[in-house]
Amino acid sequence: MRALLLILLFVFISPFDVSADGRRPLDLPSGGAGDGDEEEDAPETINFWGGEYEGDAFFWCLDKSCSMSWNGEIQDLKQEFTQTLNSLSSQAEFGVVAFSEGHIAWNPMPQRANPANKGSAIAWVQSLQAAGWTCLGPAAVETLNIANQCSKAMKQMLVLSDGEPYCNGSNTASQVLNDVAAANWQNIPVNTIYIASDSGGISFMQQLAQQNNGTFYQPQ
Repeated sequence: MRALLLILLFVFISPFDVSADGRRPLDLPSGGAGDGDEEEDAPETINFWGGEYEGDAFFWCLDKSCSMSWNGEIQDLKQEFTQTLNSLSSQAEFGVVAFSEGHIAWNPMPQRANPANKGSAIAWVQSLQAAGWTCLGPAAVETLNIANQCSKAMKQMLVLSDGEPYCNGSNTASQVLNDVAAANWQNIPVNTIYIASDSGGISFMQQLAQQNNGTFYQPQ
């Protein structure tokens, strides 16, 4: 009899919580499973000078040679860049390099397209002045070096120019093609935009895009 009372006493005052089906519930983290998991960034579509490009990071290589001032191209460039950059969400990343006899980068690292960075890059592009040769090669390599540091999955590079690459009086098209191919070890699509009305630089810009899985576009 005493043994039976001890058994009943243990059952009714057991310190363990038991669920209705007889199993102890599992301890779940606050907020449930999956809390804190980051969603993958969705690609965005930008419109730059009439061409459409889809990605989650965009890297511009922009011509500011002297010929970009002949028919107001440099002003058009500033307007087009401003509109396009402002269309990016803060989840996207970007970079900008401008070239003539030499080249300059807005920032040596890819940056988030948040309002502060967009404002800084727009002001930087707005300050560009057209002058000098069209030394594209080193600028294109620098743009790729910046893009290569970006961890985004759908990177796009955009090269804008109004002519073939001429540097210090010499046509450097072949050298540019070789240098870009060597620097583009991540196989980032290199898209080219040719804004001149003549056909002088079309063949080069088409070849640059083709060998780097990009597209060629000439606004009409």
